[in-house]
Amino acid sequence: MIDPEEILASSDNLAKIDAVCRRHFYTENDRSECCNFVLDSLGAEDFKRLKAFKGKSKFSTYLYSLVNSLAIDFKRKRYGRRRIPSAVVKLGKWAEAFYRLVCWQKFSVDDAYDFLQVDGLFSGSYEKFQHAIGPIQKAPCRENPSFMSLDDSDGGPLRKMSDADSNPLEILIKKLNRARRIQAVEVIRETTAGLPENDQLLVRLVYGSEHPVGVAAKVIGLSGSAARRRLKRLLLKYRENLLAAGIREL
Repeated sequence: MIDPEEILASSDNLAKIDAVCRRHFYTENDRSECCNFVLDSLGAEDFKRLKAFKGKSKFSTYLYSLVNSLAIDFKRKRYGRRRIPSAVVKLGKWAEAFYRLVCWQKFSVDDAYDFLQVDGLFSGSYEKFQHAIGPIQKAPCRENPSFMSLDDSDGGPLRKMSDADSNPLEILIKKLNRARRIQAVEVIRETTAGLPENDQLLVRLVYGSEHPVGVAAKVIGLSGSAARRRLKRLLLKYRENLLAAGIREL
């Protein structure tokens, strides 16, 4: 008899879910939201999908198939059945990620450059980036015909990120210039990677997918007050690491 809660709490299974989402998505934001979608879906209706396992195959095989299908569902919900133009695909993974960010998600070109730098998909200078995206100007983008505009007047940097005032890390990042913003995001990612598994999940749920603290607390087996105290300690750790890197509000 399988224990659904134990399955979703397993670090090995969480790593497998993350690996599947990494195969489907190129940007860290998409990967994180994919993981959240898969976890939420697996837990929905009292773990209905997990409890449907009949033992006709190895459970690991069943789980992989289930997670992969959910990741595909998430991709379709986010992007529909749209295809990236072949001319863009030929340019590589960075170009595909850029096309998704700017054409489908309507980020500015500057924001896309920041995300690609943070995710390690493009390491060149901004000038090289501007030259590299030239061929993409010829690719059709029905969703955002003016997607090559460099004008940020309609929202500024990171305009598509959550406007919720509950994320102090995001508020800090928005106040930094591009170079410092990239550095800050890298520090935050490194800090998150060094946290215990439950702390990573808490941060991802509250600040990555905007779940209420009470909901996130239930997922990791804490009371709401205990989760809030833990978040305060975690934010202090982020702040210390950012300060150690010389990053503070400008």
